[in-house]
Parts: sequence; structure tokens; C-alpha cells
Amino acid sequence: MTLRQSDQLRVVACLFSILFVGVADNQILSPLLPAIRMQFSRSVSEMGFLFTGYAFSAGLSVLVWGPISDMFGRKRGLLSGLVVFCAGSCVSYLSAGFYMLLGGRVLTGMGASMLSLNTISYAADFFAYENRGWAMGSIFSSYFAALILGVPLGSWLGDRFGWNCVFGTMGAIALVLFLFVHFLLRDLPRNAAVLKGIPAAELLRRYAGFLRVPGAPGALMSSLCASAGTMGFLAFFGEWLHSAFGIPGSRVGMVFLIAGGAALLASPLAGSIADRIGKRLQFVISSVALAVLLIILPGLQWGSSMFLVFGLLSLSAAFRQGPMEAVLTEIVPSGSRGSFIALKNSFSQLGIGIATLVSGFVFGAKGYGSVCLIGAVFCLLAAVAMLFTYKKQNL
Repeated sequence: MTLRQSDQLRVVACLFSILFVGVADNQILSPLLPAIRMQFSRSVSEMGFLFTGYAFSAGLSVLVWGPISDMFGRKRGLLSGLVVFCAGSCVSYLSAGFYMLLGGRVLTGMGASMLSLNTISYAADFFAYENRGWAMGSIFSSYFAALILGVPLGSWLGDRFGWNCVFGTMGAIALVLFLFVHFLLRDLPRNAAVLKGIPAAELLRRYAGFLRVPGAPGALMSSLCASAGTMGFLAFFGEWLHSAFGIPGSRVGMVFLIAGGAALLASPLAGSIADRIGKRLQFVISSVALAVLLIILPGLQWGSSMFLVFGLLSLSAAFRQGPMEAVLTEIVPSGSRGSFIALKNSFSQLGIGIATLVSGFVFGAKGYGSVCLIGAVFCLLAAVAMLFTYKKQNL
């Protein structure tokens, strides 16, 4: 193995681990909801505020982190994000009331937005576009590793030691990752044009200017709808299994464990395939498949058929995530990539916030089938929006 190959694998491993923690922290909330709701005597719709507060916090704060990432570098952004993430996890761990937990989730969302932004930006700056599909696919397989490892382990910890323990564990892992990033990732060259700082008015003009870049509006709407389509149904999946079938949190974790396995293995392969057949095409096909599967899911009974469909949902998401990130990192030049990814992430978190807020009310009034239908519509809209992204050879 050459030094260059070892460098690539080291970067992928570090970024994978960082994203794993950020994703697992958000996904683990789904099977923990029944226990949290019972302790604080809150409704299902109020539980949705934990997702919405996290998402809106992440979506707004990332608009500030983007230019800072361009100015001071991706590595510093990762280190700062891990500190904020750890602080939010500690507040969540110590929460004695619902609003303190909500505050902890808001702070954690700020840190997680820094991690996501700088993970994508670091990977985009480090890897050439020709093999960025493989790199993004490998890094974003952390989404499905979180399903396999993070959610089941967190469910077990929550059942055995209480839901607070899960957030405390996440904070401790963030501290370990701080050391990994400090010693294993190198600083990347920064664009000298952004090192002098950006006034607030110029920052607003920069974000507004992105909307005039060919294909950028389609990319932003695709990101919003893709996130809304998956997070809305996923947030209340554990609550649905508990209320409809009496399934405890630990067994909900088993669904994520079994279904996420295929997606984890397929994610790097999905990125490599997208490099060959076209990233936009693969995204569209996967989004349509997700929409169909979401319509099927709520009509199933607990058992093998549900495991199969949920596994196919995870697989479709795996084939969509890496190609989408690879396409969106090529919309603007590298010097302003952090700012654009920040805007993209803001749209993504806005989609999550809208989907979880609406789904929380819809779940109580109309049931889980309506939640999945909303997710299916968002997935189809994401596919349509991707068709209007910037056309570049081999995208």
C-alpha cells in the first residue's frame, strides 16, 4: 500500500467516525422516545420538538459555521464542533426536565452541524472529483453503521441504564474523537481570498449569490426534500412500533441492526457505481425506490416482511446519499465550498425540522401511514429537484 492510499484510508476512517457519532446521536432518539415521553409526561407531538429544535438549531447555526470553515480551515471546524457537541451531550445527560433536554438537543444540533459541514468540506477538498463518489459513499456509510451499531447499542444502554446514559456516552466518544482529529488529520490549504474575514452584509450577499449559480436552487431543494423524506418517517418509527405492536426499544434496535447491515456494505459500492453510471441518475432512481417503499411500510405487520422492507429502505438510502453529496460539492469552486455546503446543510436541516414538526402532529391525528405518505412525496420532490442541478460532464 502506497503512502497516498494510506492517507486516503486514514482520512476516510476519521471522517467516517465523526459522522457516525453525529448521525447515531440523532437516530438513537427514535427508540428512546417512549421512555422520555413517559418520564416527562409529554405527548407525541411535543416529542417532535426534540427533533425540530435540533434541526432548526443546526440549520441556522451552520450558516455561520460555513464562512468560518472557509476562513480558518476544516480541521479547526471539526475540533470546535466536537467540543460543542460534547457540551450539548452533557446537558442532555444531566437533564432533569423536558426543557433542559430540549436545550441540550439545541446545543448538540449546533455542534453536529459543524461536524457535518466540515466532514463534507474536508472530504471534498481532499479527494479529486473522479473518485469522490467512492470517498463520499465510504464516509456516508456511517449513516448505516449508526443503524447497525449505534442505534441497537444505544437502545440497549437506554433500557438498561436509562436514556440519559446514552447522551453521556455520546459526549465521551466525542472527546476521544477530538484527540483522533488533532493527531491524525492534517490542515488543508485555505483560500487566501477568504482569510481576511467576511462582514455580515457580505455574508448575506454571498448566500444570496449562491441562489443565482446555475443548478444551485435545484441542489438546495433536493437536499431539503431528501432529508425531509427520510427523517420524518424515521423519527417516529420506534414510537409506531411501540404503540402499534408493543415493541420495546431494545427490539426496535434489532430492526436497525439487521436492516442497516446491507446498507453499510453497499454504501461504498454505491459510490463506485455512481462514479460510472452517473451520480444524478443514481440519486433519482434511489429516491423513487424510497418513495415506493415508504408507501408499503405502514401496511406491514411485525415480522420478516417489515425487516425486509426496512432493509430495502436503508439500501435505497445508501445508494442515494453518497452520490448526492458528491454532486453538491461540485456546484461551486472550492474556495467557497464551505459556505455553499453550509447553505445546503441549512436547507437539509430545515427539511428535517419541517418534516418532524408536521409528522409529530400528523402521527397523533392520522397515524403512521400518513407520516410515511408525506415522506414519499418529499422523496419524489427530491428526485425532481435533482434533475435541475448543474449539469457537468460525468455528474
